[in-house]
Amino acid sequence: MRLFPTLFMSFQTVLEFASLTDTGLVRAHNEDAIETSAELGLAILADGMGGYNAGEVASRMCVDLIGKHIKQKQQSAWIPLISRQTMVASRWVNDAISYANERVLKAAHEHAEYVGMGTTIVVAMCHQDKLLVAHVGDSRAYRFRSGELKQITKDHSVLQAQIDAGLISEEQAKYSPIKNLITRAVGAQLEIEVEIHDHKLEEGDIYLLCSDGLTDMLSYDQIQRILKQQHTQLEVCCQSLVNGANNCGGRDNISVILFKVSQLHQRKLMDVFAS
Repeated sequence: MRLFPTLFMSFQTVLEFASLTDTGLVRAHNEDAIETSAELGLAILADGMGGYNAGEVASRMCVDLIGKHIKQKQQSAWIPLISRQTMVASRWVNDAISYANERVLKAAHEHAEYVGMGTTIVVAMCHQDKLLVAHVGDSRAYRFRSGELKQITKDHSVLQAQIDAGLISEEQAKYSPIKNLITRAVGAQLEIEVEIHDHKLEEGDIYLLCSDGLTDMLSYDQIQRILKQQHTQLEVCCQSLVNGANNCGGRDNISVILFKVSQLHQRKLMDVFAS
């Protein structure tokens, strides 16, 4: 496990990362893709869909393109106090996902074997003292703070729409046969609607990004229990989450990213200009 300092304007944050992806016990291929960057304070997770190996192509393309796009934006930001504003950083993430959507659609149009491919996406980027979380589809982000787990994304799915409309309860939703019918995906249509929110970081926070291969197999309580027991060892915790999903059937690919805010402190403005 390595600790990485990431400097954003007048804040220095130290993040600890761990991640793991697994094919599961039923699927022949792993259509999930994950990426983390200490340099960018960035974590990306995608869950692909499509015939043959198209899901793998869509998810890998999406993760790679988003990472490269955000890196280019950060490296070209030459006015620190303006370019690091949360609104601008949110635009970077939104534009990166939109660009990936265009490229996935283009690849599907040019290659017959990729027709119908797409992917969910969830992106988390630390920015100053905030975490920007963007997502499309039903891959999720959670925050583990003071021993309590909280889901900080809402699925873009038919089931979630039914819950929001009061047609089905949260308890009934656990047994629904349409859990995996999503209403948004990268590569599904030309205009993509990305949901982005920012969250205040606190020292000691642990954030979890995951595909539905985890949440379909493990309940909220089971995930929270594993985090409570093993949050001090992120790599061990990742493995335990994947093992837990496989022990419950492993019916889908399973991907998890964990990162911890090990240090969060503000530097004086003069220090930033002096550095």
